[in-house]
Amino acid sequence: MAMVTVDGGGGYWNPHPGDDPVAMVVDELIPRCQKLGLGVRPHKIGTMGISMGGYGTILLAEKYPDLFSAVAAISPAIWTTYDEANGANAGAYSSREAFRSDDALTHVGTLAGLPVCIASGTDDPFHPGVVALADVVPSSTTVIIAAGCHTDPFFISQEPPSLRFLGQHLT
Repeated sequence: MAMVTVDGGGGYWNPHPGDDPVAMVVDELIPRCQKLGLGVRPHKIGTMGISMGGYGTILLAEKYPDLFSAVAAISPAIWTTYDEANGANAGAYSSREAFRSDDALTHVGTLAGLPVCIASGTDDPFHPGVVALADVVPSSTTVIIAAGCHTDPFFISQEPPSLRFLGQHLT
């Protein structure tokens, strides 16, 4: 198994002028890796992220369910409404339409049949969004709710089980 990491930038995995992190992963990163023999069938591609990256990993899998074979999201930064997102981070989405287009809750049906693991701390400010997501994800999704907040100790505690989850579904 090989791992490659990227920084999705500050645009909340949405296209912004001069920045399109989803396209960067799908159109640049994965093809570069495949030129090196990584992620070429029969080998599988998984995606994992923390916080905004947790949201990004879910978004990637929702938009490209045939590309990814497993998903692990730790403390995904999930907002349930555009107003909530805009109030917390005015630069997250360029418009209500951009939010609707990339709303993880709305498009969760595309994850059916895909191994997905989502972990959230009970004191995480994004926990309500994760609970809303957990209510609509396919029943095969692994949802881990544990004590913790949106902090490094929780993130670090969830990395080993998330990597095990990916390893089980990518090998």
